[in-house]
Amino acid sequence: MNMDISIAPNLNAEVYRNLSQADRPTVTDKHLQLILVYDDNNAILGGSNMTDRFWSGTVWYYNDISDFTKSKALLSTKTITGITTGAYLEKDKFIIGEDSGLLQIIGLVETSEKDTFELQSFGYACQHDDTITSISVFSDKERLVSGGMDCCVKVWDISNLMSTDSFHSSHIDIVTGVDVQHGNNSVFISTSLDNCALMWDLRKSKPATCILEKYGYGLTSVSCSPISDNIVAIGAIDGSVTLIDIRNTDDVLFESFVFSRSIHKLLFNPNPERSSQLACCCDDVVFKVIDTNKDCNVIYENITHTDFVRGLAWYKDELLSCSWDDQVLKHTI
Repeated sequence: MNMDISIAPNLNAEVYRNLSQADRPTVTDKHLQLILVYDDNNAILGGSNMTDRFWSGTVWYYNDISDFTKSKALLSTKTITGITTGAYLEKDKFIIGEDSGLLQIIGLVETSEKDTFELQSFGYACQHDDTITSISVFSDKERLVSGGMDCCVKVWDISNLMSTDSFHSSHIDIVTGVDVQHGNNSVFISTSLDNCALMWDLRKSKPATCILEKYGYGLTSVSCSPISDNIVAIGAIDGSVTLIDIRNTDDVLFESFVFSRSIHKLLFNPNPERSSQLACCCDDVVFKVIDTNKDCNVIYENITHTDFVRGLAWYKDELLSCSWDDQVLKHTI
């Protein structure tokens, strides 16, 4: 069946629905969801196609982080569903979460041809009943935790990609974020649209404790401080960022209304000398960096993106952002 691919198709038209996969016009996975940087020669970018009849995804692997143009990627691989989140396991191996509830481990492997590589799937599992919203890896790299739209928190054994613990009833709404306490193999924080943030200690018989409840407003993101075991930043649907000390959750350290829209992602700067810097993005084109040591004052703001900012990554003196506008930007804070 011939079709003029220069003309944008009516996705509901019968002629388009009956096209085979090979004949359908190519749709770029421009909705960038994820950016991760391991070092100067190792980074990944994840994007989804949200405008076609079938939502798929692409992972681009870069061996040079000076230019994130897609044509500069060393390798890329397709996923059958959209990409939502991810984390590095080691230098050449990472794990991604997809909107189908799938977890997949992908790694860089050398092919039979000399000095050539490919991205290869090392395994996958689909044990969430809905979209995976967030994953975080414990410091020993042997386990990870995931949260999803199925209101479930799962702990996984990475070696065989099997969930060892599933907590179905601790949250009663979508789990929006999970983050492992820095340097810890048992403690993590989860947030949910049920207005509650839980601290989990897997060594206990009753592992979950509520550390923040924001009445009337769902919680949407969490980030644990990279140098303090006790400081946690939590974002909410009302655009606020709350800073708490988990040793004394009765007294909030600070609350700041950073945005007028729902917080999407929070990320502390891992540099010990700048660990008070907290990058924040929301359901808007703007993102900001606040100083948690100075009453959460905004020290950087950018509105260059033209669509929702989804991914943030710190590396050395720079902050990288990616957006649904198909752009990756670098910012010196």
